[in-house]
Amino acid sequence: MLLTATCTQPEVDEIHANLTIEGNNFAIIRSSTSHRPEMIFNVQERKEIRDQYINDIIDIINANILGRIIIYYATHFSCEYLYNKLQENLTDVSIGYFHSGLCDNERETTMNNWTSNQIQIMVATSAFGMGINSSNIRVVIHVGAPMSITNLIQEAGRAGRDGNTATNVIFYSKKDVRINYSIVAEHWKT
Repeated sequence: MLLTATCTQPEVDEIHANLTIEGNNFAIIRSSTSHRPEMIFNVQERKEIRDQYINDIIDIINANILGRIIIYYATHFSCEYLYNKLQENLTDVSIGYFHSGLCDNERETTMNNWTSNQIQIMVATSAFGMGINSSNIRVVIHVGAPMSITNLIQEAGRAGRDGNTATNVIFYSKKDVRINYSIVAEHWKT
């Protein structure tokens, strides 16, 4: 990682060329401000009973039914559970789910359906991220504290790319620290 606050564009080009860094591994985060006045952040303590906070999620969806929505969860199981609950309660809305446990064919189909606007609501883990460049995402919901501030910034930044008002909702619980720790510990084992 290279960081600087004063590098000119020619210097950036020289660093990029001399270090032979591939384009997909090189990013400039100074060409625009991180100030996003169109973004609204709403942080709420998550209710302990799952069906109660799912009702809160459904209320957010119903209040934003004209836009696209991404809902991030930490685990595969939780993703699929919420997907099924939303399918039961929102029968007129196209919903998909995405996580690293899907086979290649399922991931490709789901991604194609998202990029072609056939899916309005995506329930996903952080695996749903590469290539997500939709301008019409109005809401991003985190059901649980994100794994890192980097994840939060990247995932939240998927909303409001068209400059219109977008909302990020973070539901948190004391249990999130335990869940995130177990995910990190599992990755250390492999």
